[in-house]
Amino acid sequence: MDFIQVIFGKYILESLGALIRYIYVNLVGLIKNKNHTSFSNIWSPNQSTVIKNENSTLNHMIGVILFGIIIVLVIIFTT
Repeated sequence: MDFIQVIFGKYILESLGALIRYIYVNLVGLIKNKNHTSFSNIWSPNQSTVIKNENSTLNHMIGVILFGIIIVLVIIFTT
């Protein structure tokens, strides 16, 4: 059970959150004529360990929120 929780919590939710952040940052950058941000900078920046942990936590939180929204929408539209 712990192995499944690690895979789901760490990789799936965090990559989902990083994908949402990547799309958001690049859309805002496109509107404001800023440079393109690569996915690797969103996923794991080349900075200190503290910044990497903060990014990981933020990606995970966004992934959990998006997953919750998806579950609520599935429940609403299937009943």
